[in-house]
Amino acid sequence: MRLRNKNWTSEYIELNKKWVLQEEDYINCLNKFDNDYDIHLEIGCGKGNFVINKSENNEKINYIALEKERTVIGVALKKSIEYFGSFKQNLRFLNLNADKLSSFFAKKQISKIYLNFSDPWPKKRHSKYRLTNVKYLDIYFDILLKKSTIEIKTDNEGLYNFTLEEAIKSKFKLLYNNDDLYSDLKELENNTQTEYEVKFNAMGKKIKKIILLKE
Repeated sequence: MRLRNKNWTSEYIELNKKWVLQEEDYINCLNKFDNDYDIHLEIGCGKGNFVINKSENNEKINYIALEKERTVIGVALKKSIEYFGSFKQNLRFLNLNADKLSSFFAKKQISKIYLNFSDPWPKKRHSKYRLTNVKYLDIYFDILLKKSTIEIKTDNEGLYNFTLEEAIKSKFKLLYNNDDLYSDLKELENNTQTEYEVKFNAMGKKIKKIILLKE
């Protein structure tokens, strides 16, 4: 997610750095939660609505919200702190590019990954930047535990079809696939909306969902 640079975010992040994972937390990030609960990772947290909801309703799961843009991390962090009012034990933020995940997390350390409305990079020559490109799927595969999943949601038809094609090339098993999520009432029972999802659904856009399984 792109936002105009907000000058206050760097100072705000520094003042609230206990919420933010640092480079020195490599591999040992579980120690920053003071528990041994599973870790779920959202790649591209946007303004934080999704991860705030998840961490509030699942106290025995640790959540890491990743964003490459520092300004976005600052905005999501501020929203989280204002929402919870005090330190949230099971929520941390990480300012990192997704292609660096394997240098930060140990193998088989993450229990679930969420990719919510990732940048579709619509031009063909930019397909290598799509977060569901097989090169990224291979990275996710390494850091996920066995029997773990990636949940992918998008409104973009091109990214949806591309992801299905890349999944075939990957080591993952296609567990779920629906080009109209809101037609599946059972799947919606545990669905957590993002800010984009609320907007696009209200506009009548079809939300597409894919779940990949590491067997």
